[in-house]
Amino acid sequence: MNFRKVAIQKGSKIQYTSPELLFLAKSGQPYRGTLYINFTSTGEGFDMRDFKTYLTSLRSQTFTAEDIAYEIYTKISESVTIDALGVTVDLTARGGIQQRISYGAEFDVVKKAIMFQVG
Repeated sequence: MNFRKVAIQKGSKIQYTSPELLFLAKSGQPYRGTLYINFTSTGEGFDMRDFKTYLTSLRSQTFTAEDIAYEIYTKISESVTIDALGVTVDLTARGGIQQRISYGAEFDVVKKAIMFQVG
């Protein structure tokens, strides 16, 4: 599955966050975490519905925790041409150990509260 390209302003700096990352460990036990993606546009981005479908599909796939950031990085870079792509995954603690895995360009993770507004 590749993500459909979306035309966006060249040079835009974009960071996406998803607290819904879920995939299976080799043991079959689930890993949960938060995904952060950061990049600079070269005039294109990727369709959010396609990306959400991809994230949901990871729930039935098996990865080592240390490879998940690379897997997501590879999928994005195969789909669109962007600069300074970086992927960071913060996994919830398992066995008292917290993991942060990064691949690609270094960036500062921006953590925001997820808020919904009605009205």
